[in-house]
Amino acid sequence: MKLVRMILQGGSESVHMTIHKMKETTFKEATLAEWEQVAIKSLKGKTLESLSTKTLEEIILKPLYSLADLVDIPTNQTKIVRQAKKSSEWLVAQTVTGISSEEILADMKDSLAKGNDVINYKLDPKHNWSSSDLKELKAIIGRQTVLLDVSSDPSFLHNFTDIKGMIKGAGAVHLPNARTYFLDGSRMHKMGGDAVSELSNVLVQADAKAATIDLEELSKKAFVEFSIDTNFFMEIAKLRAFRILWKAFGEAHGNSNIAAVPVHAETSLRSFSVLDSNVNILRAGNSSLAAVLGGADSVTTYPHDYLTGANPTSKRIARNMQLVLKEETHINQILDASGGSYYIETLTKELVEKSWSFFLELMNESTLEDREFKLNERATHKWEQQIAALSTRKKSLIGTNVYANPDDHVQNEIIPTDYKRLAAPFEQLRKAFQEKPLKTAIIPYGTLKEYKVRMDFVSGYLIALGVSLKVAPENLKPFDLRKWIDEQGIDYVVFVGNDEQTAGLVPALLNEQLPVPMDVAGKFEEYEDWLDAGLSGRIYSGQSLLEKGNELLALAKKEDSHDNT
Repeated sequence: MKLVRMILQGGSESVHMTIHKMKETTFKEATLAEWEQVAIKSLKGKTLESLSTKTLEEIILKPLYSLADLVDIPTNQTKIVRQAKKSSEWLVAQTVTGISSEEILADMKDSLAKGNDVINYKLDPKHNWSSSDLKELKAIIGRQTVLLDVSSDPSFLHNFTDIKGMIKGAGAVHLPNARTYFLDGSRMHKMGGDAVSELSNVLVQADAKAATIDLEELSKKAFVEFSIDTNFFMEIAKLRAFRILWKAFGEAHGNSNIAAVPVHAETSLRSFSVLDSNVNILRAGNSSLAAVLGGADSVTTYPHDYLTGANPTSKRIARNMQLVLKEETHINQILDASGGSYYIETLTKELVEKSWSFFLELMNESTLEDREFKLNERATHKWEQQIAALSTRKKSLIGTNVYANPDDHVQNEIIPTDYKRLAAPFEQLRKAFQEKPLKTAIIPYGTLKEYKVRMDFVSGYLIALGVSLKVAPENLKPFDLRKWIDEQGIDYVVFVGNDEQTAGLVPALLNEQLPVPMDVAGKFEEYEDWLDAGLSGRIYSGQSLLEKGNELLALAKKEDSHDNT
């Protein structure tokens, strides 16, 4: 306010001196040791190591990275990443869709007119191309870069004299100006694998190709595709790590100057959910930015309603995510914008080391089949870890396992994809409870202040499963509780209260033999005794959502899964 008054009073000289003083102000540089001491004080007895976390790739993430972390990083790491890109630009490669050749052409022309750079089209045997439509497609392809998937019918390529871009499933069709050796970095990701699995798998595929063709020919004709999920910094590091691993691969095969290959990235569907699907906009935006910062040469962003059928609006939103990144953030003017970050550079180095080590381990297997078996085995293990973390809510999938919308329903048929999706088990439970509702009530005891925390937890827990619930009037006596349960048609109740209320009242209610199964909120030493007295189960933090959901679903179906029902 003083500064404002000075301006209003015309004190320009004083203002100039104040601003000059602000510009000259410096701050004492804090050392890492000083930061650690302040952090330890705020941890209230916990160790500094408690702030570190382990990733799916078994990389330990520290709470703070500093210049000291760059000491062990190869001096040419950033240089290799930057030399692999010809420019800071990338191509927008949104997919073309339609149920007929006419619709596909219309969508293709519309998307190209509105900012799409690449014809990204997957051939479907159901698409019947007339000679006139093929002629028009040929003209368009002659002017544009393509990303085609003709795996279902490679002979489709005979309709074109020249194609520029990347082609999956080309087989033996010779296309001098197109890249036709597809290195699939997405396969392990779609199976549930981690970044190490994905990177190692690409190297295994490249090694198999290098056994049949010259390495220089491979680098001229190959391209790689990765799926980019929502683990922002890890996904940036994954793409950067590939550039370094590719150079190491070349050196291992006697070519230290191996040419870089184009990297195509698509936003992953692994974290997409039909529940609260608008959150998928945030997921896709996160993944798109990570792909660009990681150095992808072309990017596909899936619409947020892809799983239930994209519409023109959602497709436009998806395309515009990339256009906004280009036009409003200007990151297309900076090559490797994340390079030099202590955290990103360290993460890149650790991914390179772990991926190369696993690649060498795979190469010790005698056949390609054995290597793929080991890759699949790792992917399965990593998938199980992710599902377990979501089920116990150690990891969050917003709108699915946490902060679920009670009014959200799985209404439409879900379009099948080749991705294992993290939300799928939760969607299945939601749908099952829609078809077979379990009328549930929370029965609170004590004052609101005493039971609210547990009630909110139980409410959020059950809503995530798709269980609709009511809250009974607080502190009902057994007779009144029985009457209320009967009037409301309740099938199952959960007792909530503080520790003292729970320990005193649960045994009393069990003695009354309520007409419906009762669970208790929280973990108590007396739990086993309560089970013997007729308690049905419990709900607590860290419990598996999926296991409890299936237990309650069995109850809804009147199956004998609840031990004491």
